[in-house]
Amino acid sequence: MPPTRAASRVRAAACALGFALATPGVEAQSIGSLNRTGSGARAAGMANAFVAVSDDGTAASWNPAGLAQLRRPELSFVNGTFDRDFSREGFRSPDGAYAYSSSASRFNGNNPEFASLAVPATLWGRPVTFQVDWRRQYQFGGRFEAEVLRFPTRAVGEDQRISFDERGSGQIDLWSLAGAVRVSRRTYLGLSGSLWRGEWDFSTSVAQTPVPATAPTTFLITRQGQRFDGANVTAGLLVDHGAVRFGAVVKSAFRADYSQYGEFVSSRLPARREELGGLKARVPWSIALGTAVRPGRGWTVALDLTRDAWSRFAVEGAPGVGDLGFFDGLRLSESATRDTVSVNLGVEKLFPRDGRVIPLRFGVAYEPQGPRDVVTRDPQDYVFVAAGSGYNTNRVKVDFAVQYGWNSYLATAYFGSEPRPSPRAHDAVGRVASHEWRFKFSAIYRFTDADKLLERLKKVF
Repeated sequence: MPPTRAASRVRAAACALGFALATPGVEAQSIGSLNRTGSGARAAGMANAFVAVSDDGTAASWNPAGLAQLRRPELSFVNGTFDRDFSREGFRSPDGAYAYSSSASRFNGNNPEFASLAVPATLWGRPVTFQVDWRRQYQFGGRFEAEVLRFPTRAVGEDQRISFDERGSGQIDLWSLAGAVRVSRRTYLGLSGSLWRGEWDFSTSVAQTPVPATAPTTFLITRQGQRFDGANVTAGLLVDHGAVRFGAVVKSAFRADYSQYGEFVSSRLPARREELGGLKARVPWSIALGTAVRPGRGWTVALDLTRDAWSRFAVEGAPGVGDLGFFDGLRLSESATRDTVSVNLGVEKLFPRDGRVIPLRFGVAYEPQGPRDVVTRDPQDYVFVAAGSGYNTNRVKVDFAVQYGWNSYLATAYFGSEPRPSPRAHDAVGRVASHEWRFKFSAIYRFTDADKLLERLKKVF
């Protein structure tokens, strides 16, 4: 019996669905680590261990309760730069009949990632702070371009020169309004609401040429794009006992409007395009717990634990198949996506010098990724080390930080010149390794005359 139109749409959705982070395409790997989503160079220098610290203008991106500690208006800006490289080594066909030469690629980017204005006030006799901010939650981008030689490991077959070009672009941005209040001498509560807006695209082109050229080159060009719109809330708690602080953050689950398209052009099959609208993306909750200890004058040691329920990240509404894993397009019962627990440890030492402060920061982090290869299910576990410093006066606070991270895992790859028939289809298995540098720069301006700023804001609003 020939397939129905609905069945064809379902297969197209399963093949093109989602970020494709855990599939063999390097366009997905270009996203890098997904877990820690706050901003700021101070936090970056402490390896993102900031839930129980959160005492500057970037606080709402980590723990909105920390905003209540700000008693002067603050204007914040953060810029991020990254440099990533990927390599594929030791790839062989599943039956061992063919081997593939190694390939590598390197790419970088630079863009603003956070801006905010925080304004403190006193309501009903309690310190309150409000903040509006914009945040680039995820920046998708990169290009993996290489030429690979496939050669037989047995006395059969012919060599193939495989050229591939994989690209990604787009982002998810958040617009947030947050507020925090000091409810007692030691306790702060905060809440933020965020609008999520995202649009991103990935494309892959593969060309196979026999060596020597005894037959024409075959090729496949695929493109997929997604749009994402939703909203969620984040609640934060901060308890300050002086030498010891505790923090907790809960990010709510939410459902977002989601749509996607997928298309391909092939030397073997007619071109085709599929669009799916009216879908919902179910984004899971996450929870973070942190503690910060001040063992001596100017010292802070912070530790964060974050749990992300990635396995519940799903797309709803695909006809006839139920919920599909957002990262790999498989049914949730079959998805390779896992829940994760990240561990972040950071240290800060402040050196006061004649009205200014020079900080030194260090840290290390273990950030396992939720997406995994759908066949090998080998974990992608990022390890980061971090360092940072800055210059802090009564009015201006400038910080910078560098992070270096790496991971390696067993992955599958698909080099076929026909559309992939299923998310698990592959023609090679080998090891993928990645290394990543991140550079963060933050600038915070504190208004010394809060009354003037409040009068100007009243005129504007």
